[in-house]
Amino acid sequence: MPGEGGLRSQIVSSRWVIVGAGSAGSVVAARMSEDEDRDVVLVEAGPDLIAGDVPPEIDGPSFLAATDLADRNDSIVAARVTGGASSPYRRGAGIGGSSVVNAMVALRGDPSVYDAWGWADADAAWAACAIPVQAPHDDELGPVDRALLAADPFAVRAPLTRRDGRRVTSAEAYLWPALGRPNLRVRANTSIDHIVVDGRRSLGVVTADGEHIAADRVVVAAGAIRSPWLLLRSGLDTPGIGEHLQDHPSAPMTLALRAGCGGDVDGLVIGAIRQHDGIRFLPMNHLGAATPELGVLLVALMTPTSASGTVRVGSDGEPLVDFALLDEPDDLDALAAGVESAIERLRSPAFDEVVETVFVDGFGTTLDSLGGRDAIRRWLPGAVGDYVHASSTCRMGAVVDADGSLFGYEGISVCDASVFPHIPDVNTHLPTTMLAERLCARWRRRTA
Repeated sequence: MPGEGGLRSQIVSSRWVIVGAGSAGSVVAARMSEDEDRDVVLVEAGPDLIAGDVPPEIDGPSFLAATDLADRNDSIVAARVTGGASSPYRRGAGIGGSSVVNAMVALRGDPSVYDAWGWADADAAWAACAIPVQAPHDDELGPVDRALLAADPFAVRAPLTRRDGRRVTSAEAYLWPALGRPNLRVRANTSIDHIVVDGRRSLGVVTADGEHIAADRVVVAAGAIRSPWLLLRSGLDTPGIGEHLQDHPSAPMTLALRAGCGGDVDGLVIGAIRQHDGIRFLPMNHLGAATPELGVLLVALMTPTSASGTVRVGSDGEPLVDFALLDEPDDLDALAAGVESAIERLRSPAFDEVVETVFVDGFGTTLDSLGGRDAIRRWLPGAVGDYVHASSTCRMGAVVDADGSLFGYEGISVCDASVFPHIPDVNTHLPTTMLAERLCARWRRRTA
């Protein structure tokens, strides 16, 4: 789009550049462009997602198939535990962001958490959310779903971000209806190198190709890893950027399903969920077409206190990420208790009917080797993984103010999961959508 450094021919009151077109950025672009006198440019490093030309892997029921699309994955690597090796950390890339590849679980979280943050307008923001939610039908439930629903009184069918059985991404819910507006332009496959500042005020952004896109306000919505990384890469010195990184620590147990009990690889991977007292059990009915005979029961701590993870700029210029999961002993204890509870469920008749063997370490160590709570505690540091719910690296009240504005600078806001004061007790997609609706409403009131 040539000429981005200049204003559009029509008179506008301000230009907003939004960096990142995921769960938050799609909302911001759609809502802020509803006001005709605001010029909005949405910039996304990854590929476009075009109505009528959505890959079947994204439209289909298997998030595993969606995440296998190479061009839909960000090239982030991260260490999960202090001193541990780094490995790929899958985040969605492109228009729609992680809403294009996630497991579609749609939960709002504990309202008392948002109340404690002082978000009195959360209910109004939830009411504005355009993401549809639909639970699976009977014939969509897989073998591990059904076993969990039978074995655990707290298990329910998982609400999913779908309509008529199809995934609905943030792009479909927010961007596609807005694309005809003359004051909204969407630029996919455009990486941002840095934010331009003059003293303490932003003047816009510079792309990786060296193009300057002028802006009165830059909204960074690139996710809880890429957002702090971009701020740091731009030389911004607000204390706390990239600190307090959190995720939900999880422990997977691989299920070798009995002959004839394998999940339908063309069906839902996840159709049920159990969450109680901060512990979640997440069943996976299959692991893709190559391994239909395998399932998973994932145990996750949804209320972690460990918050010593960091995002930095590595020597290669890419994000240097360390989650430092389970650094707090209480988190280790809580997750160990959750695993112990899951083991009880796995030994129930409902699971025995469909599961032949449970493996806890590759395919050489079975469930029986874990023993009691102490053995589980010893096992967890080497087995723990993330939940791909990065959060809280630009915390509201510490790095940004109540309106998402970056402390110490003018014309720079952050709007994504990085601004949560601490990680919500659910998957971050829906709370991030609510956050974006909430901040957009506040911004529009202040600029009306």
